[in-house]
Amino acid sequence: MTDLFDISRISCRASLSSKKKCLQSLSDLIEDSIDENELDESVDMEVIDALTARERLGCTGLGFGVAIPHGRVEFIDKPIGAAVTLEQAVEFDAADGEPVDIIIGLLIPEHEVDGHLRILADLAKFFNEATNRHAMRKAQSAREILDLLQTLELPASPDSKTTD
Repeated sequence: MTDLFDISRISCRASLSSKKKCLQSLSDLIEDSIDENELDESVDMEVIDALTARERLGCTGLGFGVAIPHGRVEFIDKPIGAAVTLEQAVEFDAADGEPVDIIIGLLIPEHEVDGHLRILADLAKFFNEATNRHAMRKAQSAREILDLLQTLELPASPDSKTTD
């Protein structure tokens, strides 16, 4: 989990006015962290294309004001996460009809299917807890958001058992 999120890929209390701008912001945060030696000119478009392609398949809004846009690409070798919290929630076509103000973006290596699903499941479980959503919304800095996200243990081991 410690490698999934980095402070350079977190934007706290951003002023973004649409789903499209949120996806672009996530894309920009992720692109900035990809090793320049791996980049070519098409990567910029591939990141946003991966995130928007998944949205076209079905909205990634979980409900409760949280969305987790994600996509799989060939040009990375480990998952990369980014987080954006918003000053004002935006329409995201979430299943519950509520606007979104917490957006977690994920870029996953093309070959990593099981890890991808475990990360999504663990994030969904984390954000299903009202206290975690409240803490994200209350955060005043990227550092506070990162500290909160680092309490997650991702990806979860398929054999791990938790007690509530």
